[in-house]
Amino acid sequence: MTVVVPLSEVHVTDIVRLWNEEIGDRFPMSISLWNQNTTNEPNVLQEGSLAVVEGGKLRGIIIGKRYMEELDVRMPEKVGWIQCMLVEKSFRNEGIGSELLKKGEQALINAGVDEIRLGRDPWHYFPGIPLEDKSTISWFEKQGYITGGVETDLIKDVSGRGLYRLMNPSEHYRLLTKKDIPLLLQFLERVFPGRWHYEALHYEMIGGTGREFMGFFVDSELKGFCRLNDPQSPLIAQNVYWSALCDGEMGGIGPLGIDREIRGNHFGIDLVKAAANELIGRGMTDIVIDWTQLVSFYEKLGFKPWKQYQSMTKIVEV
Repeated sequence: MTVVVPLSEVHVTDIVRLWNEEIGDRFPMSISLWNQNTTNEPNVLQEGSLAVVEGGKLRGIIIGKRYMEELDVRMPEKVGWIQCMLVEKSFRNEGIGSELLKKGEQALINAGVDEIRLGRDPWHYFPGIPLEDKSTISWFEKQGYITGGVETDLIKDVSGRGLYRLMNPSEHYRLLTKKDIPLLLQFLERVFPGRWHYEALHYEMIGGTGREFMGFFVDSELKGFCRLNDPQSPLIAQNVYWSALCDGEMGGIGPLGIDREIRGNHFGIDLVKAAANELIGRGMTDIVIDWTQLVSFYEKLGFKPWKQYQSMTKIVEV
């Protein structure tokens, strides 16, 4: 007998097993990552997060999300997300996916959402559908989702490589300290309000020390930032989600941003170089830059496309 139950009734080990059986060769899931991004994530909409169980075995899942935290960070309140949806291959083409999606979408609509995005949620796994999954993209198009841009993850093997040479004086760039975090938050709220500010606030809330941010300074004033992550970071950051695919140590770079008033002069590319140099100094063998359309910008530094995703959105008809 096939039944739909709340996702909260399913054990995390069963969810991770299903994930890894279906897509673990490309996106290896761990219990710690799942708990961070889903189990303990306050924006998961419980009514829209469901599981299909047949014969006592998990066969499919869907996770719906909308912004429900009280942090004032200009996150969209009318946007909902399908964080992920997965159905066991042997149970596809039997209407299970359609039923899950319909129930998940209705829960989001009932919660006041007028736009649904596939991925791109706070604490996301993907910024869209993996580009190689053409049949999945086509299936969602039939469900009323519209394709947008293609997002890319890039990677570079930096083992045995020398450091990058900056074009601007190196004193412009340094790791932030705990004392710098308020400056970072003020900068992000002013120049990059929304998701990046939200993520930095959470970093402060868990006691981040600043070692995950390279700062760009002009006359001692913070004018830009670059996030960098490694295995010792306090969170499993998006650009190191799939580090199990790497034989060595994977580090991550991004997001990054420069104050609009002073863009140019190679400040941005130097900021990436400074962050990469720091990760190389920490012993990273591979560096990943995730969720970007600036492929040619990063290719200048030797990064190569690694994974790509098709963004998709559905506007809810009232």
